[in-house]
Amino acid sequence: MTRRKADAERTREAILDAAETTFLAHGVARTTLAHIAEAAGVTRGAIYWHFADKAAVFDALLERVRIPLDEIVDEAVQRLGTEPVACLREIAQRSLAGICHDLPLQRAATIVLHRCEKLEDDHPRISMITRLSEHAETRVEQLFEQIQQQGQLRADLTPANARRQFHSFLIGNCFDWLQDTRQYSLDDARDSIVETLMRGLLTVSSR
Repeated sequence: MTRRKADAERTREAILDAAETTFLAHGVARTTLAHIAEAAGVTRGAIYWHFADKAAVFDALLERVRIPLDEIVDEAVQRLGTEPVACLREIAQRSLAGICHDLPLQRAATIVLHRCEKLEDDHPRISMITRLSEHAETRVEQLFEQIQQQGQLRADLTPANARRQFHSFLIGNCFDWLQDTRQYSLDDARDSIVETLMRGLLTVSSR
């Protein structure tokens, strides 16, 4: 990498760091490019050299910090795919652990869940942190299909409904914790959260 490219990359990262700070402090809608430029110590022209507008800054910020759900799901399926209940428990555990221990991801999730006046038409990728990818959705739903075939899924649930409830329950806990991370330790609560989740989806005999 040439020195000019290295300098440009450092400037780009400084802009994204500043955007993260200002989005957290003021919310996405109330943050302007001028705010970001001031926090980054650059001109607005420097921001426009890297990004078309604030939405592009927002997209780039989310792109660089994401929970690797596809990898988590694929690794769990590879190791525990013949034990779908254990596999789903591991996926849930590792997803919550990502929010607990990956601080850039934690900050980005806080912006999406609590600092974003949500306008998906303006920011079409605004939910990329909180939504499962199509690949992850398919694999998780297949695990619930296996559980259903084994007679372990609650009779009033379809695999698709179980997948949606699995995801929504985890996001709800993250939403609650990120409002004030000092209120309790999500890391310490992970086991009980995952157990409560799985008990709500399985038949009594398989809990």
